[in-house]
Amino acid sequence: MYKILIVDDNFENRQLLAEILREVALCDFAATGIEAVDAYNLSVRREEPYSLILLDIELPEVNGLEILEKIRGSEKDAGIALGDGIPIIIVTAYEKRFLEAYNKGCDDYILKPIDTEILFQKIADVFEKGDG
Repeated sequence: MYKILIVDDNFENRQLLAEILREVALCDFAATGIEAVDAYNLSVRREEPYSLILLDIELPEVNGLEILEKIRGSEKDAGIALGDGIPIIIVTAYEKRFLEAYNKGCDDYILKPIDTEILFQKIADVFEKGDG
């Protein structure tokens, strides 16, 4: 079973993703950018990293792209090459920011409203790339 961090400031969105993923993943939640960074750091300290992070862009305090940069920077500092870190899929309603997200190191991108089949395919693709 996967361990997934769902980062979204909307409670219903977090619950929907957790419900979709309930048979394949244990999900933790973060409603703000600061909570997301704290959850990521705690998982690394405990040596129980997430299998995947589903990350919204528009968040209070620290936006998702800044979180993406922080995580990728942290991985770089730990000697983890880009592409070898925790897979991060951006989950957002903002289509126009996808290029910026890829440039900052996201593994994939999915638009809201969530299409369950597309979500599962993107997750499978990300894990397949990691095994390759």
